[in-house]
Amino acid sequence: MKKVHYGWVICICCTLLLFVTMGTVSNGFSIYLPYIMDERGLTNAQTSSLVTLRCLVSFLAMLVIGVYYRKVSLRVGTTIAACCAGLAFWLYSVAQSYPVFCVGAAVSGLSYGLGSMIPVSILINRWFCRHRALALSICASGSGIATIVLPPVTTALVERLSMGTTFRIEGVGIFLFAAVIFMVLRNEPAEKGLLPCGQEDASPSQEGAAVVLGGPRRMDRRTWLLLGCASLVMGAVANPGFSHLSVLYDSEGYAPAAVALIISGTGVMITLGKLLYGEVTDHLGGRRSCLIFGGILLAGHVLCCLAFTQSVVLCVFTVLCLGVGYPIATMGPSVWANDLAEPEK
Repeated sequence: MKKVHYGWVICICCTLLLFVTMGTVSNGFSIYLPYIMDERGLTNAQTSSLVTLRCLVSFLAMLVIGVYYRKVSLRVGTTIAACCAGLAFWLYSVAQSYPVFCVGAAVSGLSYGLGSMIPVSILINRWFCRHRALALSICASGSGIATIVLPPVTTALVERLSMGTTFRIEGVGIFLFAAVIFMVLRNEPAEKGLLPCGQEDASPSQEGAAVVLGGPRRMDRRTWLLLGCASLVMGAVANPGFSHLSVLYDSEGYAPAAVALIISGTGVMITLGKLLYGEVTDHLGGRRSCLIFGGILLAGHVLCCLAFTQSVVLCVFTVLCLGVGYPIATMGPSVWANDLAEPEK
C-alpha cells in the first residue's frame, strides 16, 4: 500500500490554520456582530468599525510579512498568528466597552494578516510540485468549514450561556488548535527527509519547470496596477462584505436562527466552491476561472440587494452564488501570484 505523502498532512494542517486565522476571526466573528450591538450597546458605526480596524491591521501586517517570516520560521510564525486569534477572543470575552473591542479587533487583525493565505501559499508551493491549486483549495476550505460550523454553534451557546462565555470557550479551542499546528507543521520537505509531493527526483519536476519557464519573468507596471485594483476590490468583498451578511439579514427582519442558517449555508457552498475553484483552475487556468467565478460572485451580490423581499427562493440562490463565488476573493490573489510573478517573489 502506497504511503500518503506528508505534504497532504501539511495540507490538512494549513486547513486548520485557516480555520483559525480566517474562519474564526472573520467569517465566524460576523455572527457575533448583532449580539455585540444588542448586549454592549455599540452603534452600527462602532460595530462596523471593528471589521474596518481588523482589516486595517491585517493590511499593515501583510506589508511586513516578508520581514516577519525572515525572523521566524513558518512553523513558529503561523503558531504565533493562531495564538493571536485566541488572545483576541479572550479580549472580546472581557470587553464591556468599545475601546476594548477595538483592541481585540486589532489583535485578530494580526492573526489574519500574519497567518492566512500568504504563509499557506508559501507552504503549498514548497510541499507540492503537482496539484498545487487543488491542495490550496483544500487549505482554503478551512475558513469555509468555520463558516459552516461556527454560526449555529455560536448562536446556540450565546442563547443558552452568554456572549462572553461563548468567546472564552471558542478562545480555548483556538489555543488547542494552535498547539496542534505547532506539533504537526514542518517548514519544508527536507525536514522530513522528503521531496515535494509529485517530484520524483531532486531536480525540478516537469510541472514545476513549466511554471517557472512558461510565466513572465517580471511583472510590468500595468500588470501591477491591475492586480492592485483587483485585490482592492476582492478585499472589500471578502472581508467587510461577507462580515456584514449577518447584519444585512438581521436588519431585514430575519430571525437569529435563520441568519445563522444563511451564514452556515454560505459556508457549505464556500467549502465546495473552493474545491471546485481549485479543480477548474488546474484544468482551465487562472484567467478563465477568474472570469467564471467572478461572474458568479457578482450575481450573488446583486441578489443581496433583494434581501428585503424575504423570499426563500432568492435567499437560496444568493447563498449558492455567494458561496461558489467567494473563493476567488480568498484564493484568487494566490493563483494570480503563481501565474504572473517570478517563483522567488
